[in-house]
Amino acid sequence: MKRLILALAVSATLSAAIPAAAQTSTRDSGDAAHLYGYFAKPGMEAQFDEGYRTHLRWHKAKRDPLVWYGWYVGHGDRVGMFIDGSFGAPFAAFDQRVDPAGDGADAQKNFSPHAQTAFRASYRLRRELSTGFPLERWKPSKSVQVFHYSVRPGSAARFERAVRAARESLLRQADAPPHTWYELIVGGDTPGYMLMVARDDWAGYDARGESLESLVAGVADTTRRQGLLEDLAASFAEAKVETWDYREDLSLIPQS
Repeated sequence: MKRLILALAVSATLSAAIPAAAQTSTRDSGDAAHLYGYFAKPGMEAQFDEGYRTHLRWHKAKRDPLVWYGWYVGHGDRVGMFIDGSFGAPFAAFDQRVDPAGDGADAQKNFSPHAQTAFRASYRLRRELSTGFPLERWKPSKSVQVFHYSVRPGSAARFERAVRAARESLLRQADAPPHTWYELIVGGDTPGYMLMVARDDWAGYDARGESLESLVAGVADTTRRQGLLEDLAASFAEAKVETWDYREDLSLIPQS
């Protein structure tokens, strides 16, 4: 009996020592997507990478329940930028970050001196527009094809109508890669959307490399198709695309 009481006391002490947020997995528990972009200062690329790895060890030691992915932009206007991001938790989880002051201090010590901040942006996952959720489920692909759409004010409904039609086309394709849509909340011009298409290799572009326009054009009904193409043409002001190459060594996926 004494041993049981002692064991319970030890368990209670250990539980109290672990932050409440760290005891519950945040995997696919919400729709927040927070992104941070950095350029390593000239000649400091190796120092930045090593400093960021060290910073991730701080998060791991603190039992941070949030996932942190790392990518380098491989193609596009921002080639060479490092992007880290956390996906799949509720927005409220970021009000309960593990030791924010210590997080900032460790970042300043280890990687911030070697980097120039490029952007910070937050998005909301749009599940009803998407066909899969690899980042929310902590299963990143080797690469991501990332589209950024700037939509004309007042045209979001027309744009989303076209996206829903594209989703219908994708759901009829058994081998289509996951397409995940996010709506910009803060950190840029709105309305804005980001589409992330999971890619494992270049061969995937041979099999399934359709554009949003071509997916909409696949709608069978002629009258509906024409209306959707008009919605698409009238709604978005600009579209840019880039690739992000996943860096497992610069990422942290909590054990769950």
